[in-house]
Order: sequence, then C-alpha cells, then structure tokens
Amino acid sequence: MMILPRYCITFLCLLAFSQVHAVEMTLKFVDRDGQPVVGLIAEIHQTELSSAPEEVAIIDQIDRTFVPMVLLARTGQRVNFPNSDNVRHHVYSFSDIKQFSTPLYADEPIEPILFDRAGIAVLGCNIHDSMVAYVYVSEWAHAFQSNAAGLLRITGVTGAPDTLHLWHPWLQTPDNRQSLDISQLEDGAELTVEVNVLSPNRNVGFRALRQGQN
Repeated sequence: MMILPRYCITFLCLLAFSQVHAVEMTLKFVDRDGQPVVGLIAEIHQTELSSAPEEVAIIDQIDRTFVPMVLLARTGQRVNFPNSDNVRHHVYSFSDIKQFSTPLYADEPIEPILFDRAGIAVLGCNIHDSMVAYVYVSEWAHAFQSNAAGLLRITGVTGAPDTLHLWHPWLQTPDNRQSLDISQLEDGAELTVEVNVLSPNRNVGFRALRQGQN
C-alpha cells in the first residue's frame, strides 16, 4: 500500500475543504431612491433541484391584496391560497407554466395548486382586478429571495459562483431579468446593489406587466 507524505495529505485535505466549503454572502437590493427592493429572486445556475419540497407554500389574501406579491416556489411544489379577507376571492392564472381557476370562496379551504413546471405564473383575482401576484417556480437548487429589508443571503453554495440571475416583476429590463457578476466577491462579503425597478400604479392590475412577461 502506498503511503503518502504528510505534506501531500495536508494538501489534499485543504483541496477537499476548498471544494466543499459553503460560500455565504449578503446582498442588499435597493432602488434608485435607496428604498429596499422586496421579493427579488436570485438564482445560481449551478446545480439543478434534486427533489420537490414537501412544504406547501402560501400566498394569502389580505385587504384585497396577495401576500406576498412574489412567491419563490420550487418545481413540483404546491401552493396554498388561503383567504383572510371578509370577502370572496377567485384566484386564477392564464400563464404558460400553469393555468388554473379556483372556485369563488371565502371561509372554506381549497386544495393547494401544484406548480410542476419552472417559470413564472402571473396570478389575478376574477373579482378584484387590482390584485396581482407572481409565483416564480425555480428549477435550481440555489434560489433565494430578498426580504422586507431588501436583504438576500446566499448560503450553502459550494465553490465560487460567478453569476446571480435576478428577476423581479418591476425590473425595467427585458423579461424583467438581470445578471449580476459576483465572481470577485469573497466569502462573507456584504454588498449593496442598486437595481432599476419601477413600481406600477396598483389600480392598473395586469397592465403593470411588461411586454413579453409570462
């Protein structure tokens, strides 16, 4: 049996550690006025999702508004649409990745909807035209979303990712997408990123969508 010198073993251990070490970064997304951008999706196109989450995601209906407006879901995940209002709602989508229509309902629960294709589903309420939401279905293992403070924490990614693929319904870019080079960021980095988002007037409903949006 071949015995490796101690320095070779040390080198191989360091190499193995560098390959499996999980990168962590914190990015804060703001608009041109310095206000936090909530619900922005960031994907690393490195490893495909291996299995669908068992957890049922939720988009609630509160004060005639979908909460959250943007939901990050995974391929094969189910989404529930509870109604916390005192009025009836009728949720529907005509999007390519998922077409469905719930019954008109208020207090009674309805069956969660399965989102089995990656992409973007735009949701509306057939009773309240101003209500609009988005289910972003990701097929990638590393997908993240900014919180109420605009913070997005990248965790659990091995190696050194080169690019973040961004999406937000208000991004003023083709298909509401943007690429962000993070190849020069070190592990543990914190960065503020300004993105060009423009909030539409709420009363225009689906007209707020950019041309070409799913």
